[in-house]
Amino acid sequence: MPILIVGLNHETTTLDMRGRLTISNDELPSALQGLREYVPDLSEAAILSTCNRVEIHGFSNSGTTEPILNWLAEYKEVPLSEFRESTYHHTGKSAATHAMRVAAGLDSQILGEPQIQGQFKMAYRNARECETLGSELNLLEDFALQTAKRVRTETLIGSEPVSVAYATITMAKQIFAHFREAQILLIGAGSNIRLIAEYLKSEGATHFTIANRTRANAEQLAASINASVIEMSELPTELRKYDIVVSSTGSSEPVVTTAMMEHATKMRRHRTVFVADLGVPRDVEAASGNIDDVYLYTVDDLSKIISQNLAKRQELMSVADRMVSEGVTCYIQKHRIQFESALLSNYRTQVDTIRQMALDAAIKKVEAGEPPDEVLAKLAHDLTNQLAHKPTISIRQASATGNEAFLNLLKDIYELEN
Repeated sequence: MPILIVGLNHETTTLDMRGRLTISNDELPSALQGLREYVPDLSEAAILSTCNRVEIHGFSNSGTTEPILNWLAEYKEVPLSEFRESTYHHTGKSAATHAMRVAAGLDSQILGEPQIQGQFKMAYRNARECETLGSELNLLEDFALQTAKRVRTETLIGSEPVSVAYATITMAKQIFAHFREAQILLIGAGSNIRLIAEYLKSEGATHFTIANRTRANAEQLAASINASVIEMSELPTELRKYDIVVSSTGSSEPVVTTAMMEHATKMRRHRTVFVADLGVPRDVEAASGNIDDVYLYTVDDLSKIISQNLAKRQELMSVADRMVSEGVTCYIQKHRIQFESALLSNYRTQVDTIRQMALDAAIKKVEAGEPPDEVLAKLAHDLTNQLAHKPTISIRQASATGNEAFLNLLKDIYELEN
């Protein structure tokens, strides 16, 4: 079962390194194609890239991971020496276990967070659209998502609203007890921003502004929460108006610079501003957090702050891990059935080819006028020899090397006695 997973995550490396290695959705088609060309032995591949992790899921006969790491280093132009020690790799059963724990949110910064299941599904959907998925990863995806659904529905591990989005609101409430009068700027229009907007509305927030690279997406979100829309180019002059700024864009460069934040706080006469930077790579320059009256939190900061709320979920880990173990067992059984079915099909095809070739030769001899009884005798003789040829060689080799286990297996298969 040579499936493999190579990657790094929030436990093995820093936010900055994850940002440097992030592969965006726009990059995926070229990345998957480049990966397959760079590593010919990798017959199937999917890339899971989120704020918590960058992973390559694949199927390889050799199971070697070094070429994959070399490709990632070259593709993202990051020296392998800078992140090699932060990587992990899993193969076979270990890879299946890891994939199921990831899909179920058991390997996330926020234990049980629900977004990862959708991200996992999307990663495999993208690979399927790029035609880099086959039967091996399709089977892994099926069981990973089935197990994730079971963990979510049969345990309470995801029942508490503990996520980066929820953590953002929790911290903002410590600075602004009531959101009704707070001026809120949301940069981006993706799932994180939408979820935060819902939370803020439920807490009484009413004054929203959206900034996004694609104005149509901003306007769509704005319509659902009765918000205003500004252009990204207006941020340097408009930033001063907002008490709460939440950004999650997926941009490769910061969209809020330290200079922009310094100017904004000066214009605000040093009134407090809360900034949640959910971007990976960072949307807000790190030095902005050193400015007086700016409370800047990154994804990693927010995850640490809410760790005390995870005790209840930790208690359910043993139950969830048992479900993962059961999922892996079922996956391995299904994989064996598929493998054995393919093996049996190949064997029967091989035998049928031998039969057909012998029959064709016999028909030609009969048509040429040879006596039918002689042709039938020769047909039976040739079939016997061809079908017995490989087993005969195997028995002789096993006898010569003393391979008793193989000889006993043949005895069982052919009902033989010494």
